[in-house]
Amino acid sequence: MTAGQRHFIVLDLNHGGLLISSKLAGHGYRVTAVDVYGTLPKEAFSDLPAGIEVVSKPPLPAKNAIIVTPVHLDPAYPVLEKARTQGNTIYSHHAITGQILREEGIFDQAKVIEITGVKAKTSTVTLLARILALKEKVILHTTRGIEYLSENQHIMLHKGLSITPASILEVINIVKGQEIDPSVYVLEESLGTTGIGEIGIFTTLTPDYRIASNSKWASEAKMQIMSHLVVIMNHQDTRLIENNRNTEIITFASDNQKADLISRISGENISIISDGKTIECKLQHGYNPEEYAIAFAASACAGLQAGADPDDIRKTFEEFRGIEGRMRLTKFRQRRLIDNSSSGLNIDSARSAIEMGLDKSAKNVLIIGEHAAQVCEGFPPQNVQILLSEYKQFLDHVILIGKRMENLSSQNIIHRKNLQEGLECALSLTDSGDTIISCVKCFR
Repeated sequence: MTAGQRHFIVLDLNHGGLLISSKLAGHGYRVTAVDVYGTLPKEAFSDLPAGIEVVSKPPLPAKNAIIVTPVHLDPAYPVLEKARTQGNTIYSHHAITGQILREEGIFDQAKVIEITGVKAKTSTVTLLARILALKEKVILHTTRGIEYLSENQHIMLHKGLSITPASILEVINIVKGQEIDPSVYVLEESLGTTGIGEIGIFTTLTPDYRIASNSKWASEAKMQIMSHLVVIMNHQDTRLIENNRNTEIITFASDNQKADLISRISGENISIISDGKTIECKLQHGYNPEEYAIAFAASACAGLQAGADPDDIRKTFEEFRGIEGRMRLTKFRQRRLIDNSSSGLNIDSARSAIEMGLDKSAKNVLIIGEHAAQVCEGFPPQNVQILLSEYKQFLDHVILIGKRMENLSSQNIIHRKNLQEGLECALSLTDSGDTIISCVKCFR
């Protein structure tokens, strides 16, 4: 990209557009930042560089304008529709973030591993970061926030940060303010990756769902992961992709498929089999290892590809006790309960809980919202509305919690005041074997 008179129109400021706009303006480009949903308060724009034009109803683009859009935006949005018909250059948020990072040389001296997929993203990168941290200095970015890990340290640098691709730009800003020199970045991202990392990890492609006003499948957006030199992916999903690049695909599986790495769990033991060698691990009590089957397999596969010692994989797995405070699967009056309700809940972790809990063979009930008397920030209703539109086809009932959620609309909606009332309502709507997914922002 060359600065000067080039004009970028950045769509959707709720999901990383503000960060992208700031970076592009800093590079000398003319930028129009578009608040597509018209929901951001004026103070959200106060830190933007001078010269960025912020609008909610932009004019149609000139032929030489460059459009930057999230992959989930409705393709019928007027700016996008016009841009396609007249042949404008269109970047996704993922692609432009990767381009910015390359131009700035941010990761020239560090190894980068990016992950996307439907299920097990956070658990996979958490395990992978712990494996690599036994020899490396690691920055881990997940829905929990930004963490620094080394053999003797584990520090939370910043709590709660979106996993939209543009958030990587904020990760860099925060890490720069610390007296650390990371050798590895492990980055969780939604709906695809930026391609900046040598290694990309694809946990699962299923269950798939529609995005961008039902115009495409989420799996289509995630296919940009094939821009990595190496892609590590679930063996069962290889039939769903086309490798039209020189990408090396390394597969993992948790059964007897012909994958490059096989992970077998038996009770509280796990065997990792790769390249004719086996890593045997005795797991801790207190969690269900089967719920982490994908994470064990994917993190071991990625760890070996990144040069980890097999003993570091064994040590990490044997010390693992589950992920504290995240997507805990329990039995609740004969129902499956995905318990993801906490003060640290954000929209991305809610999405992960839904993806983890969905069961096509049973009824699925979502409890989502906030206990406003305790927590009144960080869970915008407009983002909940977008989430509901993405998953409505999979949910039998949605129970909304809190006053700020009262104006949201979707099919089969019920309103309740707090988590306890929501759980009681969910019990009345379900039977033994059904699934309740609990995503309420509250202190517990």
